[in-house]
Amino acid sequence: MKKLILAIVFLVLATALTISNSTLLNGMTTIEIAHKLPILLMPADFTFLIRPLIILFLAYWIIQFDSSDSVSTKRILLFITACLANAVWFPLWNYGYFGWAFLLTAIGLLSLYVLYRTYPSKQNEWGQRIPISLLFSWTLIDFVMNANYLLVLDEWNRLGISSVLWTIINLTILTAIALHFSYHHRDRIFTAVFTWVFLGILVNIRFEELFVTLSTLFLIVIMIIGLYMFAPSTPYDKTEETSF
Repeated sequence: MKKLILAIVFLVLATALTISNSTLLNGMTTIEIAHKLPILLMPADFTFLIRPLIILFLAYWIIQFDSSDSVSTKRILLFITACLANAVWFPLWNYGYFGWAFLLTAIGLLSLYVLYRTYPSKQNEWGQRIPISLLFSWTLIDFVMNANYLLVLDEWNRLGISSVLWTIINLTILTAIALHFSYHHRDRIFTAVFTWVFLGILVNIRFEELFVTLSTLFLIVIMIIGLYMFAPSTPYDKTEETSF
């Protein structure tokens, strides 16, 4: 029964994602709307190909889901919240309700963070935390892009900071987050997803913004170095609780 509930919610999310790639919602795709405003943080179209991959791994997560686990009910509720928040986000985004879309992204992100923490620290298995890590890291990227889209739409002056410097600050914070999860959780997924998005940003700006280009390349190198520096060296303790 628990897996059936997960499968139904998963199908809702997969359907919403499929529809978002068409023009059924307000005559535009989700990606076309994302590129309507000049946002340096917005990655190139190919970056969004990661979404079907996330769906594939989530399907595997459901197949491997352990319904006898003591925290299975908590995980189901959190997964339902995250999936529904992500699914409803698409029509809100396509019809221009960007503030509400941002709120749903925040709800989905919080749900995934709590779900992520239900797994022991450093437990990185394909049928366990890795699919959740994929969705969590991508939703975090979505959250940052949504926030910047909303700020540009509302013509916020970024506290007087130039768009170039503002972009570099955002990228630096994301890099710090990736390093945090690499070190404290031995989670390579965050680094992989963030690196993929950073490469998409480089392609999207076509290397025209010199400082953003150099900063992004530097931060990619930092994340890759951190990836190998913090590589798992000992088996994780399954009784170990995850920390922030």
